[in-house]
Amino acid sequence: MRVDRSRLNWGIFLIVLGAVPLAYHQGAISPAAIGEAWRLWPLIIVGIGLTIILSRTPAFFVGGLVVAVCLGLVFGSILAVGPNVGCGGDGKSPRTVSQVGSFDGQPTVELDLQCGSANVTTSTDGLWHVDASNSGGNVPQVTASNGRLQVGSTTGGNWSFTRGTDDWRIQLPAGSDINLNSSLDMGDAHFSLNSAKLASARFTLNLGELNLDLSGAQVGNLNVSTNLGRAEVTLDAASDLTGRLHTNLGKLEVCIPEGLGVSVTSTSSLSSSEFGEAGLIRHGATWQTLNYYTASHKADLTVDTSLGSVEFKDAGGCK
Repeated sequence: MRVDRSRLNWGIFLIVLGAVPLAYHQGAISPAAIGEAWRLWPLIIVGIGLTIILSRTPAFFVGGLVVAVCLGLVFGSILAVGPNVGCGGDGKSPRTVSQVGSFDGQPTVELDLQCGSANVTTSTDGLWHVDASNSGGNVPQVTASNGRLQVGSTTGGNWSFTRGTDDWRIQLPAGSDINLNSSLDMGDAHFSLNSAKLASARFTLNLGELNLDLSGAQVGNLNVSTNLGRAEVTLDAASDLTGRLHTNLGKLEVCIPEGLGVSVTSTSSLSSSEFGEAGLIRHGATWQTLNYYTASHKADLTVDTSLGSVEFKDAGGCK
């Protein structure tokens, strides 16, 4: 019997891809071991080399098997523990930092989270609040002045795959006209920004999850970019908005509240099924809600997708 080498490699890859998260959730593999799976990536290069060297020998299939197994382990680990794969470093004494302050003028807030989770809301006392901890014994970095707040993960200048996971609780003052920039790598973040006033808001997501609730918030310009991640954005019905949405190998869901007029200009080829649930009508490269021209408030969005998906839903579709 002749074995198809390409099918054999795909079969091995899929078996390992499914076996790793199954073993993890059954307790057979520890979180520490899963978090270190990324370190096997050099074996992929070794496997390619073996494929070249053994190409004319009876053991020609060995290199392909090595590559398939290693890819299955790496991607299986990502499926098992989600965005925190590769963070590692847990088990040390947690380190926590807490700070409170105020802004003058139009401040800039920069949030740079690498490995972990963040919960960002608004405060009612006119002050910003930061409570951030790290499970690996590293202190999250907080830098503040009257016009700027920066919160970042500790990486020592380079990405550290054993740095531990962060847990942030941040409150921003509702009355300040803030320029918000948020970058999330290998983690998940929840923004509930009721009563916030944002001159601009930029969110960049790499291998993680973002939940952005703008209900009750005023946002001048919105930019959301997802790469190998999933983002859910809920728009506000009582304010105008312009924005750009981009997804690359990711998924983006946009919730349209009742009464908001929405116009979407697409620079990609999107099927009507991705818009039908929210009742958007296509006019050339533009999709609009039926009430766009009569609505008191409008959202004008540009959408760009690259091997990803963008879906618009009505008010109850994302709940």
